[in-house]
Amino acid sequence: MRQKHIAALLVLLVSTWVQATELKGSWQLVEGEYLDAEGQLVSYQDVKMTAQKVLSDQHFSFTSMRDGKFWAAGSGRYSAKAGQYTETLALNSFGEAKGAQFSFSYTVENGVWTNSRWKEGKRVEYEVWRKLD
Repeated sequence: MRQKHIAALLVLLVSTWVQATELKGSWQLVEGEYLDAEGQLVSYQDVKMTAQKVLSDQHFSFTSMRDGKFWAAGSGRYSAKAGQYTETLALNSFGEAKGAQFSFSYTVENGVWTNSRWKEGKRVEYEVWRKLD
């Protein structure tokens, strides 16, 4: 019985490590969309949104530009497990309180990271990232 518990713990640890390492690195925003303050869907391509995100073992940092001008930046800690990616902000340029969290469902396949954030049953953000390294 003890061996089954140890095996299950090892599978859980390896699975968590694999999910964290698949995200580690630098990412370039490819496409996406978000709901603006008026509830309108905005395509990142339509507003010429570009962004890069860098993830270490536990920290993230991103900078985004809209039509060639600074749009937003943020950094903090993240966690990733069971298809759920959560950012906890330490610093940001868009007025969120320190410690604010944003959770996304996600997948990574062939160097492409796709995530979606939902609020009250409605998708409020969708992003596709390509791994740079």
